[in-house]
Amino acid sequence: MAGKSCCGGGGASTVTVQMPADNEVAVLCDLAAAGTTTPFLRRYSVANNGTVTTTDTALDGTTAYTPTGTVTTCGGAADASGLQILERCGCDDTDGDGVGDVRYTELWAVDPTGAATPALLGTYENGDLTVPYTPVAPVDCTTDGDTSTPTTPVTVHTGGANLDPSQSATLPTSGLQSLTVTTLSGNTVVVTDSGSVTIPAGASLTWSVTRDQDQALTVTSVTTGPVATALVAWTYV
Repeated sequence: MAGKSCCGGGGASTVTVQMPADNEVAVLCDLAAAGTTTPFLRRYSVANNGTVTTTDTALDGTTAYTPTGTVTTCGGAADASGLQILERCGCDDTDGDGVGDVRYTELWAVDPTGAATPALLGTYENGDLTVPYTPVAPVDCTTDGDTSTPTTPVTVHTGGANLDPSQSATLPTSGLQSLTVTTLSGNTVVVTDSGSVTIPAGASLTWSVTRDQDQALTVTSVTTGPVATALVAWTYV
C-alpha cells in the first residue's frame, strides 16, 4: 500500500499502513485418470501487498499434499463426494474465570448426504488459518454488550435466638440476607441503618435482600424491652 503523507508541525512524514493478511480455505478434488478422486484442502493467503500464495494439505489440515491429477471442485459431474466446509466459532477460557477470552475458529468437512462423519480439519486462533490453536477450556461466547459475569456458588447459613426480657440478639457481623422478628410479649426494638422499628406483642416483621443492587442488610441490633420476649431468625452468607 502506498504511503500516506502527513504534514504538520513544520515538517512532513510518511506513514505506511500495513493491512493484515487474508486467508481462505477450500476443499478441492484431485481427479486421477482412472476416475478416482481424492479431496484435499487448499489454503489461499493474500499478503498485505496483494501477493497470493496457496498451500495444499490433506483433510487433516497439516499433512502436505501434492495433486497428481486434475484439480477440480468437489461435487461436480465427475465427483459425487460433495464435501462442504463449515466454520464454527468458539471461545476459550484460558484464565479460568468462566468467560471466554480467546476466540477461535473450527473448520469442518461435512458430507451433505450424511454418508461420511463430519471431520474436524483444524482449529485456528481468531480465524487466522496460519495460526493453529488448541482450546483448553471451551465456553459459550458472550454476545456484544453482554457484561454478565459468572456466578460464584455461596453457602447460606441460618441462625436464631429466643430473647428473654432486656436481651439483645447477636447478629452476624456481615453478609446478613434476611431477618425475621416475632414479639411474643411486650415490645421489641429493631435498629437498622434506616432507623428503629418497634414491634408489639403478636406482631412479626421480616427484612430481606430483594433488590439486585443490595448486597446485605444493615441491622444494628434486636433488643427486647424489660418485660418482653421475642423469637429472632436470620440467614447469612
